[in-house]
Amino acid sequence: MDFNTYLLIWICVFGLCMGSFYNVVILRSLSGESIVFPPSKCPKCNNKLFWWHNIPVLSYILLRGKCYFCKEKISIQYPIIELLTMVLFGISFLKFGISYTTLFVIFWLSCLLIMTMTDIKEKLVDCNIAIAMTIGGVLYAWLNGGIHGIFHSFLGLIAGVLIMELISRAGFIFAKTRAMGEADTYVAGALGAIFGIFSTVKVLLLSLFASMIFIIPVFLYNKYKSGDKATLIAFIFFILSIVTFYTKYQNYWTLSLVMISGFALAYFVMKGIKQAENRNYLPYVPALAIAGAYYIFFLL
Repeated sequence: MDFNTYLLIWICVFGLCMGSFYNVVILRSLSGESIVFPPSKCPKCNNKLFWWHNIPVLSYILLRGKCYFCKEKISIQYPIIELLTMVLFGISFLKFGISYTTLFVIFWLSCLLIMTMTDIKEKLVDCNIAIAMTIGGVLYAWLNGGIHGIFHSFLGLIAGVLIMELISRAGFIFAKTRAMGEADTYVAGALGAIFGIFSTVKVLLLSLFASMIFIIPVFLYNKYKSGDKATLIAFIFFILSIVTFYTKYQNYWTLSLVMISGFALAYFVMKGIKQAENRNYLPYVPALAIAGAYYIFFLL
């Protein structure tokens, strides 16, 4: 067994253990408890867990997905997060090897994973995690490019915040409320600091595309039922403009087409929100996380 394979195995094991810790962070971020004290316990019956209840994945299998004490079902989230963290750590090492880039990437992905889960579960995000990501992005830029790298990192941070705030505050025009939560702006700024000014727009466009994976089915069905042809047409043009930009022509004309069709779609969507009785935010951090991870592994 060569050294890199040996190291990869231990990195994966470390990823499993960190995934178990991330589950605690996710759960206690939502409950407001300290992530250090008290020791791990069942969220249902509050009994303190034994050491062998905390073995990543294996404990879930041995306990058959139930609490040892009260027999309540354990959320499938626990082994999924542990396995996903292991995979992300392993792929990061395979992609970037033995380097400080691997450490930064693992840190960024860990932050995105935690924020994604809290956003999905309760539509709550700890902005301090996004701030830590931002600091990590600026530090990485300095290690890579010195003052010049920091300059582009700060410009990316500003661009991410301004673009997301522009989209969010457009909601006040049509629906008297933000179109997106404030935490989305923090995360967009963090991604901008990581990827720099030249890649920020691409990452945010990727996040729009990623969000559509979750939203498209419900969105199209509701618009079809309501007979809203204008929004459907704007949506089709927006998708076509994004596909054209990423697959054929990446220039100012196609980028302008993406922006114009995007704002047209936003207008019709906001108009629909204004007329709707229930105005709930949809989790957008997962889309930003997917876009960030895609850019890291395929474009960085």
